[in-house]
Amino acid sequence: MQRKKYRGNNSFNFPKDNFIPAGFLPSPDVLEKYNSVVPGLAARIVAQAETQTTHRIALENKLLICNIWKSFLGLVFGFLISSLGIGGGLYLTFVGFNVIGIVFSSATLVSLVMSFIYGSQYRKNQSSTNRNAGNSIGI
Repeated sequence: MQRKKYRGNNSFNFPKDNFIPAGFLPSPDVLEKYNSVVPGLAARIVAQAETQTTHRIALENKLLICNIWKSFLGLVFGFLISSLGIGGGLYLTFVGFNVIGIVFSSATLVSLVMSFIYGSQYRKNQSSTNRNAGNSIGI
């Protein structure tokens, strides 16, 4: 059995007329050809692209609103949990359980700092990944 040789670049070659599709709609020449085959087909294709665009925009708006709510609720619940942890540690310290109270408060503070550091690093990595994704396709 003979192995195939690696040819190097396996990228897709566009046709010679330099047609590069951009978006949902084909070029006006192609739409005109569709219309000559089935009358009114070009208008239906354009209407479908318009409805798809409005649907995509509506979904992006819903996603944005959900992300805002998730972020807000994360802040609220994080504040409540951290207040409970630090308050509980202070209460234990004042009641007489000094070591347990200090450990409890310290553990809460350390977890808050670690989550802040992790979130900052995650956002930094996401933004650099998004910038590099644009560069990988030749933009």
